[in-house]
Amino acid sequence: MYLIAIVDDDARDAALLKSYVDAYFTRNGVAAMIHVFSDGLDYIRSSETHDIVFLDIQMPKLDGLETARLLRRIGRESILIFVTQMAQFAIKGYEVDALDFIVKPASAASVDYVLDKAMRRLTAGASALFSLKTAEGTVSLSANDIQYVEVFDHNLVYHTTRGEFSARGRLSDLVQKLDPERFVLCNRSFIVNLRYVSHVTADHLTVDKTQISISKSHRKELMKRFSSFLGDSL
Repeated sequence: MYLIAIVDDDARDAALLKSYVDAYFTRNGVAAMIHVFSDGLDYIRSSETHDIVFLDIQMPKLDGLETARLLRRIGRESILIFVTQMAQFAIKGYEVDALDFIVKPASAASVDYVLDKAMRRLTAGASALFSLKTAEGTVSLSANDIQYVEVFDHNLVYHTTRGEFSARGRLSDLVQKLDPERFVLCNRSFIVNLRYVSHVTADHLTVDKTQISISKSHRKELMKRFSSFLGDSL
């Protein structure tokens, strides 16, 4: 299920946009939950990490651009789509890696267009988003940031470019969510992101100066995937 947020201080505009977004997912047979927030502060304070966020640029408490900057600053990598009455304001969306914008009042065609783009990015796999429930709170994490994941004391420890995060889960379930072209098992307790592998031998590989052993049962597949990945990356 995809989580969609609409952040708009105008209840009528938000309701119209929600109806078009809901119609899009219903028509495409995709499960989605849509949450509406009346201002940027309410959204920043929310515990949910949304896959797609529609942000009204002009809001009284915290405008859409500043909301987007805060989202990026705290590490949320949701797909951002700005909603505005004046298209020239949306150009600033490039500063926060916004996907696109739509002009008010929203139309079914404009919403369908931006959601098609957003869904293509979401289903690409390599940039999949994860919502981890850790002891410190919920963390939004991009697959691109994951260096490797290990099983430790019945938890999954995510070693990322942003630090380490521990969350409940099973490695077998995580494998199903990750891009098989980039992520590969080296033994029954570790899965690595090939983009961060700096060195490979018959017995181990190195990620961020950490050596991880390669089991005999996974060696052939890992070497095959690594060679293929290097070929694709050249």
